[in-house]
Amino acid sequence: MRTVRSLWIQLAGLGPLLALAQCCGQGTFTRIRFDGPPVIAPGTGRVVQQYYESGLSFTPIDPNAPWAGFVRNGCGRITFYPDNGSAYLQAGVGSTLMFSSISGSLFSLVSVDLAEYSTVVPDAATVHFVGYRHDGSIVTTDLTTDGIIDGTGPLADFQTFYFGPEFSGLERVEIPSYGWSLDNLVLSIPEPGTGALVIVGAAVFGVRFLKRKTRPIEGSRTRSPTR
Repeated sequence: MRTVRSLWIQLAGLGPLLALAQCCGQGTFTRIRFDGPPVIAPGTGRVVQQYYESGLSFTPIDPNAPWAGFVRNGCGRITFYPDNGSAYLQAGVGSTLMFSSISGSLFSLVSVDLAEYSTVVPDAATVHFVGYRHDGSIVTTDLTTDGIIDGTGPLADFQTFYFGPEFSGLERVEIPSYGWSLDNLVLSIPEPGTGALVIVGAAVFGVRFLKRKTRPIEGSRTRSPTR
C-alpha cells in the first residue's frame, strides 16, 4: 500500500511536466476573423462586452469599468474606418480587450493584423499586448502601426505583425490600450507532445501493475497454526 501511495504522490508531481509538454507539443493553428455569429452587416458597428469564436472568449479586462466594451465593425461603406473586406474589432477611448481559451487550454500567439482607429484619428497606433503564461511569468510587447490609413480607399490599412516565441504557453492575453483596429488573430493551441503521452502511459501502467501485486489472491485464506 505504501508503494501505491508513493506512486500517486509522484504522479501528482508530474503536473508541471505535463503542462510543459503540452506547451511544447505541435499545435493546431487557428485564425480568428471576427465574422462569426451574430453576423455584423457591412457598414455597421456594435459595441459588445463579449464575443466567442473558435473556442476563444473575448471580453473587456474589467467589464464593470466605465466605457467597458469593444466594437465589432462590419467593414465597408463607412469611408473613414479601416477596410480589409471583413469584420474586425476596434477599441475606442476607454476600451480594453482580454481573450483566453474557453476550455482553459494553453495557446501561443502567432500573428495579428492591426490598423489605426480611423482616418479622423490617423496617428500611428501603439497596441500593448500582455501575455500571462502558465508558469506565472508575464510577457509584453508593443506593436506600432505605420500611420497609413485611407478607409475604403486603395491603400492597405492593416499590417501583419508577428509575435516572438516568448508568447507561448499562455493562459490569457490582455490589451489595455485603445485607439486601434484588430483582425485576423492567429494562434496555436498545442497538442500533448509524445513525451507527455509516454509519461502518462507509463504511469497508468505502473499503477495498474502495483494494484495487481497488492490485491489479495482470490480464494486464499489465512490458516490457523496446527496444534
